Amino acid sequence: MRHSIRKTSIFISLLMVLVVMLSAVPSSFAAATAEAAVNKKVYITKASYVQLIDANLIPSSSGATASFTFTFYNGDSKDLILNDYWARLRSVGGTKYTLTLLDQTKKKIAPKSSATLTFYSQVGSKASLDQLVINIIKFDFSVSGYERTVAKYTFPKGYSNFVKAGGFKTILVNNSNVNVRIDQINVRKKDKNYEFNLSYVVRNTSRFGVTLPQYNYYVQTSAGLYKLSLKNKTDETLLLEPTVLNAVRLTGSIPSTLAITGWKLIITDNAGAEANKVELPVVTLDIPFKLTTTPAGSSVTTFTNESGTYEVTLKSVQRLPWTTKDRVIAEMVIRNKESVFVPLPDLTGQFVIDENIKLDSKIVAGTEVIGLAPGGSATVHFIGEIPFSYSWRKFSLQLSEKTGEQTNLLADLTKSSIAAVPTVKAGSVYTQSVAGSQLTAQVTDVRTYKGEDSDIYAVYVEVTNKQNRSNFLPAWAGYFKTADGNYYEVKMVKANNVIKPSNKEQIILYADLPVNANKEGIQLLIGEAYDDSGVIMGTGTAKGYIRPIQLELPAEKTDISSFKQMKAGPYTVDMTYFNAFMDGYLLDIDMGATLVKDRMYDGFTQNKLTMVLEKERTNEVILTHTIDLEGKSDGGTTWKVGENYSELTKDMTTTPVWDDYTLNIYETFEGHKIKLASVDISWSTYINWLDGTH
Repeated sequence: MRHSIRKTSIFISLLMVLVVMLSAVPSSFAAATAEAAVNKKVYITKASYVQLIDANLIPSSSGATASFTFTFYNGDSKDLILNDYWARLRSVGGTKYTLTLLDQTKKKIAPKSSATLTFYSQVGSKASLDQLVINIIKFDFSVSGYERTVAKYTFPKGYSNFVKAGGFKTILVNNSNVNVRIDQINVRKKDKNYEFNLSYVVRNTSRFGVTLPQYNYYVQTSAGLYKLSLKNKTDETLLLEPTVLNAVRLTGSIPSTLAITGWKLIITDNAGAEANKVELPVVTLDIPFKLTTTPAGSSVTTFTNESGTYEVTLKSVQRLPWTTKDRVIAEMVIRNKESVFVPLPDLTGQFVIDENIKLDSKIVAGTEVIGLAPGGSATVHFIGEIPFSYSWRKFSLQLSEKTGEQTNLLADLTKSSIAAVPTVKAGSVYTQSVAGSQLTAQVTDVRTYKGEDSDIYAVYVEVTNKQNRSNFLPAWAGYFKTADGNYYEVKMVKANNVIKPSNKEQIILYADLPVNANKEGIQLLIGEAYDDSGVIMGTGTAKGYIRPIQLELPAEKTDISSFKQMKAGPYTVDMTYFNAFMDGYLLDIDMGATLVKDRMYDGFTQNKLTMVLEKERTNEVILTHTIDLEGKSDGGTTWKVGENYSELTKDMTTTPVWDDYTLNIYETFEGHKIKLASVDISWSTYINWLDGTH
């Protein structure tokens, strides 16, 4: 008796543990188990089986349409005759439904191969899969009723076959396996309706291309079905190449009085003759979403067009001086929200100032970007102009797209603050990583070239090509800004050369300044120049500039006592020898120099020096001689890379000659000149005036 009680106690304890363990099984595991039970293989011979691979139930005009897809596998050594088999459908309450076979041309299955059969039937509007029972029967005239059930399929309570959010389903398209999933949903409220836009993606996982059928598309809501149409008509004949991910975009209008929870996308295919056409379910997908809204004052929104779904962000708004007005530069980032490549949309933009003032704008074309990878982005600039004296309180950018004769407003973005121009400290390197324009830039020298009525203030900038291909580098435009707030337009000199990867070019940015202009604290405001065709690559006439930077400039070098490290373009000149004497009326000069060239420069314009012997107190010049660095000089001297020694003579019979002069080395630019080195000399047959002791 005691032993029996102990056994009973142990049994109850084990039972309680089992109950606790079962209650702890994750719902996903339970769902997977239920799915496996529904899709079980049932052997109809020792080697052949039937398997339910899909079951769907969707609303229809006459109630609901149920469809069931089976795979029959023949593992035997002789043909499996399909005419020997059929499917029977009934409700758990005993109501019988008549099934129709979708493809009635399949009669038999060869050994070691399979075939897929789909049966469908109209059922009641309140039917659910868990209330249906489907049997596979074999005609057998040896049994009562001549039918023998070989497989029976039922569905657990609450069973549904829709694809949950984030999931995918494999469907059959002409015997090819195609994966289907939701990609993007963009729903906006407009007047009394929701503008519904959805894209789903398909990938053909088979070995041969197949055309996507002309499916029907519906949104299932609590109030019923609403038909969607293809946003792009070319998708009617979309060819699904193997492994390629394709996007199909749908659109429709749905009353905004409906609750937006529990919506599903139903895809159906037409079956039967036109007179008896029926729509069979292909797949049902859960489509949870939130309404796309752009709050007042927002700088970010999403829109959908025929090509895809995009997110646009008004990144910054800048005002830059240009001639007599300010250029307004609206920099916008456009991002691909889809899982497939999409083209860059053709957008137009209009600036709206303080609610009611509309300004025309134009887009500056990029140099490289024509499409966007999944999740990829591109930056575009909209350009307008405004009187420099006007200050706004609110700034908006309205984006539109023209389709045929109709212009559609896609987005209204707001950003009223003006973005500061980034400053590059003196001696620092500016790096730019824009597609098609990867480069670095650094100021290497500042020079004031003297003239009679004005000075030329020039800034030398070294620009390096950081792309992996040879290319023209962009032109630059902008303004010099003095400490007292005056602006002087920048002019540019650059070679129109292709620059190899990692090589560089020297550009000269300059302005004509009044002789008495205060250059202390002067700053350089520049950006990439553009014209009507977009960013200027190489040379051209600028109509403005984008991506501005403000360069702090180093102090100008004023020491002219050394004849070493004299710069002209990519060349460095060290003059090491200079001797001059009079031989009767003949001036005889001997000079020597070392010339070094930075061969990383593919583009430059400066390559000459000018040697002058002059009496500075009286402005008397007795000799002006051009030194050409690696070039051809008419009447001058050419120096090559390496050591150079030159002699020149001049008849001074008609020229008054003094005993002492000043040797000056100049560089000239745009008719102005700068003194690079200077030393006082006198005639001597043996003195080297550049030996460092004079």
